[in-house]
Amino acid sequence: MKISSAILLLHNHQDSAGTLPELLDSLSIESEMAYVDQPLPAPTEEQLVVVMGSIESAYDHTLPWLSGELEWLKSLTDRNQPVLGICFGSQLLARALGGETYRNHAAEIGWIPVTTTDSRMLSSGPWFNFHFDAFHTPARATLLASTGMAHQAFIHRRQIGVQFHPEITPEMFDSWLAAWDATESGRAYLARSGDMPTRLRQQIVDHEKDNRKRFKDFLISAIEHMTAN
Repeated sequence: MKISSAILLLHNHQDSAGTLPELLDSLSIESEMAYVDQPLPAPTEEQLVVVMGSIESAYDHTLPWLSGELEWLKSLTDRNQPVLGICFGSQLLARALGGETYRNHAAEIGWIPVTTTDSRMLSSGPWFNFHFDAFHTPARATLLASTGMAHQAFIHRRQIGVQFHPEITPEMFDSWLAAWDATESGRAYLARSGDMPTRLRQQIVDHEKDNRKRFKDFLISAIEHMTAN
């Protein structure tokens, strides 16, 4: 099987896929955007499905679309569809595979090295984390990376989940700030954060070149694995 195209599932029309479309294109993989509030796509066997992040929680079933997305993901894993889950996407993918997603005891934020069980597949980073929730690696999956605070990546057949944001760009971070600023709770969080958003954005700028290379290397390894399995 050769992966020739990708579907990127976003959870808000203002969300960004960061460097992902550009890096996929550099690997001769065309990508198209899909949105969770529209009919969920029916990918072909040769398509990679990437479930992107969200400011929402992967266990919040008051969200009108969450149950449908979870069942859709279960159907994809049942047929061994190539899937990459990023942050929220990794948490929901873990649930689809029988794992658990939960509110962690503290937020994990910043450029953090991970302990990787397979450095050929995934380097130690550092990778950009920004999450309040976490997942337990599903019993039928293999832990790929972790930190002292949370599991960071897992692999199951042709499905891979990463808790961090390898696709991060300054513009993507700006879209998060705009989303938080649009809600009362988000504005309250920003008010408590001091200069953290400014510091993080500058760090994203500083890490951008190296991070782009690390992410491309990971994509190559992940796609090779998905193709072989």
